[in-house]
Amino acid sequence: MASKTAEEPPLRWSLVQAAREFSVPRENLRRRLGECHQQPAADGCYSTRQLTLALFGDLYAAKVRVQNEQFEKLRIENEISRGELLSRRELTHSFTAIAEAMSARIMSCTELPRLAREDILKDLSSWPLALAEAAHRQSRLARGNGKRDGDDQSES
Repeated sequence: MASKTAEEPPLRWSLVQAAREFSVPRENLRRRLGECHQQPAADGCYSTRQLTLALFGDLYAAKVRVQNEQFEKLRIENEISRGELLSRRELTHSFTAIAEAMSARIMSCTELPRLAREDILKDLSSWPLALAEAAHRQSRLARGNGKRDGDDQSES
């Protein structure tokens, strides 16, 4: 192994040199540098890191985003396999069928006074709202108050 000598200064690139080296039109390079807020040093040159960030993006951040999405997909698949995550569409379809059958039986039940039947049907018709509220409570998305659902459970 070679012994470490005095560190060489980092490479600095003028816009013309960088455009030629990376085979990119100078105006495209200037635009991309501006888009990612990269400013030249006092000498008017850019570091290799600045140039690669402008040309190729932040690869590390992209990899982290992909990993997070893969984690989320796996979490959802696991919840589905354990029966912890139900399809809202399927629940709506099933509950609609049950509510229609119950409504028909309630309306045909003449032993109950009409007002009582109407009250029961009114209560029964609120199931879509209950489903929407349950979905809202389960959501992991941030709410307008800056909290995620479930964050306020400890305050109860």
